[in-house]
Order: sequence, then structure tokens, then C-alpha cells
Amino acid sequence: MARLVFTKDNLPTPEEFERMLADAIEKSNPVDELVELAQELYELEQEFGMKSADFYERYQHGEMGDSQEVMHWAMLYQSFLERKKRVEAALVREAVWREIEPVPA
Repeated sequence: MARLVFTKDNLPTPEEFERMLADAIEKSNPVDELVELAQELYELEQEFGMKSADFYERYQHGEMGDSQEVMHWAMLYQSFLERKKRVEAALVREAVWREIEPVPA
């Protein structure tokens, strides 16, 4: 996942920031990002002995508290689900498009 990190000593101009952000977006790969999120989730699952789906269900029912780590895990899982949905939709669109588009001989 592309990360832009700035400190008070190296803040870019608005134009530089726009260019850097555009570059990061252009170079991003949603599948790589999905894999990175899955790895982070796996590490939390190992630490807490619970699958992320089970954690998230309990979190939504108010059973997990609101510590910084719990909130981070919930945010990661939400990001994972959103990214997974987008990747799956893109794959379905590509599969359907290929079925419609004639294959060159």
C-alpha cells in the first residue's frame, strides 16, 4: 500500500502533494493491497486467537470494547471487505467483458 509520509520539516506544496498523490494512486495495485490487509488481519487473528469475521461480528454488537487496537482491527477489516468487494467486482466485469468481446483469431 502506498504511503505518503510527511513531517513538519518536509511538507510539500499543494502542487507537489497533488503530483505525489496521483503517482501513488497510479502505482497502487488493489490485489497487493488486499494481500497486505489480509496479512495484517492474520497477525491480529493469531494474537487474539479469533478470526476477523468473528471479531467483527462481536465488535458490531459492542462486545469488544473501544481500545485503540480494537478500533484499528475493525478499521482494517472494514478496509479489507471494501477492497475485496472492489477486486471481486472488477474480476466479474472483466470475465463478462471477455465473454462479450470477440477473441481475435
